[in-house]
Amino acid sequence: MKKAYLWLAAVLTISIVISSCEQLASNEALLDVAANLVINKYQSASCEEIAQMKPQSGNSSQASGGQDAALQKKAIEMLRKNPEMRKKFIDRVAGPIANRMFECNLIP
Repeated sequence: MKKAYLWLAAVLTISIVISSCEQLASNEALLDVAANLVINKYQSASCEEIAQMKPQSGNSSQASGGQDAALQKKAIEMLRKNPEMRKKFIDRVAGPIANRMFECNLIP
């Protein structure tokens, strides 16, 4: 009987660890997709388009298609709730965005 409880505790612990790892992998994948979308947006935009870009609120999303809009909403929600992921996101996108803005003479 005691062995059964130990076995159950071990299985539950392993399940929790696996679930946590899957969530982390899912968040990392979402972070990668979101960062790549932002970087591609700046790299493919003309300097005039970049100069006219304004921050988007959650209501004025310009994502194309329902799946992209849902992905964008999920990514923004994750970044708002998780400061560590937000830092990773900003670390990934800041360099490429700043370089593109510098190329466009938008940074003195």
